[in-house]
Amino acid sequence: MKIGLIELSAHSEVLDSLIRQVIALGANPTVYTNPFCAEASEAVASSAVEWQVCPPDLPYAEFLEQCKSSIGAQDHLIVITPIDALCDLLCDARTMTPIWHCLVHNLNTFTSSDDKRPSAAIAKLVLDGAAGVLLPDIRLRKAGDPLRGRAINIAYPQHPPKEFVRDEVRCCVPGRLYSGRDHAEVLSALELAAPRLTKRLRVDFLGEHSTEETKAAVETARKAVAPSVDLRDHPGYVAQEEFDRTLSEADFLILPVSEYLTRNGIVETRGRTCVTGNVNDMVRFGLPSLLPAFYPLSGHIDGMTARYDGIPSLADLIVTWVNTGEFNRRKQAAAPGLEAYRAECLSALREQLTRR
Repeated sequence: MKIGLIELSAHSEVLDSLIRQVIALGANPTVYTNPFCAEASEAVASSAVEWQVCPPDLPYAEFLEQCKSSIGAQDHLIVITPIDALCDLLCDARTMTPIWHCLVHNLNTFTSSDDKRPSAAIAKLVLDGAAGVLLPDIRLRKAGDPLRGRAINIAYPQHPPKEFVRDEVRCCVPGRLYSGRDHAEVLSALELAAPRLTKRLRVDFLGEHSTEETKAAVETARKAVAPSVDLRDHPGYVAQEEFDRTLSEADFLILPVSEYLTRNGIVETRGRTCVTGNVNDMVRFGLPSLLPAFYPLSGHIDGMTARYDGIPSLADLIVTWVNTGEFNRRKQAAAPGLEAYRAECLSALREQLTRR
């Protein structure tokens, strides 16, 4: 089976996850992408992958036209991030051999009638039948709903959990500091937890600040929680190599996912109409995580998490995990669930690739 993956935006982590899943199914994917994603992918050196990388100065529409014969030779094509540059290609989709799948990350935005929303043109083509809608987590499916009947899991295990012997505990809060994550809740919880910690805690806010306000809030909290908590943040974009290295050295994660996300006036509900990429961070490195109570997870990996509901609840969990090393117990117990989740991922992808 010939499988093509198209990613011309910046979801390199999703591309990498799907490359690994396709290879695990025994196929050799062809990847159509940009230099950013190619350079960020750990699969770039894999002999199982054929890379078609758009030159930096070439418009995507021209790149896709150059790749048209290769694209037409695939059995399945998965569009990871729908962008309007794909419209001309999708207009010809019904006359081409491949079966097209379009991964929809934000369902309400994608199905909105607002023609000024991002990627409105390609959304109209897909909703008119040029490609099948594919959701990024099987928990978003709803029986009987044609738009919500198909899904795969973009989160996919990669690295086995690692335990560390050292004097400090290391925690990461991955991702950009913006309204889609409640970093203020984490900072407040750390201030409550700091006086009760019996071990030094290092917390890496592993993403760039979206506003000066978040930067100032971290700086204020840094002084309030010292010396028992060492808060670290980043002045700008965190390169994938540094991001992955920091995660690989972490004991646990805090994932302060906001339940609702509003963009261009359209509201998405996390775990219902969209998902957080932070679950991929958790699963990819087998990292135990503190996660809000509302967020739905596969039963195979839910045991890697402890759930909180508000600032005092999160503070209590931080104290317990740091003082008792509870994260290591969760790491030790994670392997069977991660293997079962891996099988769930591959089963979901295989199901989509047998559709005609």
